[in-house]
Amino acid sequence: MQDSLKLGRLGGVEVGANWSILLLVALVAYALASSSLPAGAPGYPRYAYWAAGLAAAVALLVGVLLHEVAHAVAARRAKMQVGGITLWFMGGLTRIEGEEHPRSELWIALVGPLTSVVLGGVVLGAALGARGAGWPLAASTLGWLGGINIILGLFNLLPASPLDGGKVLHGLLWWATGKRYLATRLTAGTGTVLGGLGVFGGFITLEMGNFLDGVVLALLGWFVLSSARGEQLAGRARYVLGDVRISDIMRPAVIAPGWLTVSAFWNEWASHYPGAAFLLERWAGDGWAGVVTAQQLGSVPPGLQAAMRAQDIALPLSASPVGPDRKALDPEEPALAIAGRPGVALPVEHNDKVVGIVMATDVAAMVARGTPVPRRTWGTPVWPPSPAASHLLR
Repeated sequence: MQDSLKLGRLGGVEVGANWSILLLVALVAYALASSSLPAGAPGYPRYAYWAAGLAAAVALLVGVLLHEVAHAVAARRAKMQVGGITLWFMGGLTRIEGEEHPRSELWIALVGPLTSVVLGGVVLGAALGARGAGWPLAASTLGWLGGINIILGLFNLLPASPLDGGKVLHGLLWWATGKRYLATRLTAGTGTVLGGLGVFGGFITLEMGNFLDGVVLALLGWFVLSSARGEQLAGRARYVLGDVRISDIMRPAVIAPGWLTVSAFWNEWASHYPGAAFLLERWAGDGWAGVVTAQQLGSVPPGLQAAMRAQDIALPLSASPVGPDRKALDPEEPALAIAGRPGVALPVEHNDKVVGIVMATDVAAMVARGTPVPRRTWGTPVWPPSPAASHLLR
C-alpha cells in the first residue's frame, strides 16, 4: 500500500495516507448526515448533521491511527523495525520488519484491538455526559463513534488472517506446535473461509436492497480473502526459502554470444551447461542482450531453430550487472532478499563478477513444490566456457 499523502511523524514513525481514505471519509460522513444522526437527534439543520458527520469521520481516522500506533509501539519494544503507518480505505497498515517470535507476535497483535476497545469505552462515556448535559447531536455523534471503535476492535479479533485475531491465532498455534508454517496455513485457511462468507453476505445484503452495507461487507470480505491468500503464499515462501541463501537458488552464470542461432547455441553451449543461465553478449559489445536457459531454447519449434537467434528469445535482465548503479544480489544474502524484487532474471555478483542468475520461474517452481530448499556449496565466480565453444568468444 503506497502513501499518497505524507502526514508527518508520530513518535518517530512516519505516518501517511492513501488517496482511498478520502472515499472512506466521504462515505462515513454521508451515512451519518443523511440517516444515522437525523434519526438519533432530530430537529437540527442539515448543515449541523454534515458538520457532525465530517467530524465523526475524521475522529474515526484518529481512532484507527491510535490503533496502529499501539502496534508500532509494541513492535519497537520487541526490538523490531517499524517502516511506517498508512491509513487507507480499509483502515490502517503498520509496516513491521524483523525477526518475530510467538510471544511478540501475540502482544503486537493484541494491543491494537485493545486500544480500540478502550478508546471506544472512553468515547461512550463522553456520549453519556453529553446526553446528560442536553446535547443530543453531540451525544448521538459520540455514541456512534464509541460504538464503531468497539466494533472495529472486536472485529479485528476474529481469528482469521490478516486481521489481528488471525495473528493472535497464528502466535498461539506457533507457540503450541513450534511450527510456523503450519500456523500460517491454518490461519490463512480461516481467513479464506471468513473472507468468502463476507463476500457472499455482501451480495445477499445487496439483493435485500441495502446498497451501502452490502458494498462495505463485500469489500471487507474481498480484502480478507485476498490478504489471506497473500499470507499463505508468503508463509510458503518463508518455509521453502527461509533457511537458504541466494547462492542456493541461483543458476550458475555463463557469459555467451547472443547472436548465434538457437540450434548452434544448443550444440556449442547449452548441451555443455544444461543447468546454467546464459548471460548473452551483444554482437557490438554494447551490453547484454538478456538471459536464456536450456529450457527456453528447447521450447523453440524445430523448424525455427536455424532461423532464430538466442537473443531473440532472451528474457530481460532485471538489473545491470555492471557499472556504479548496479543492483545485483549477493550470493550470501538470504534467499528471501528476492521478495518484492521485480523482474524475471536477477543477476548475482561476487567480487565484481557475475556468478549466477536467479530466475523467477525457478523460484516460483520451488515455492509451488513446497519443499524446503537444501543448502549447497557454489563454485567459481563465473563458469569458464567449454573447450568446444571457446572459439566463439570475442
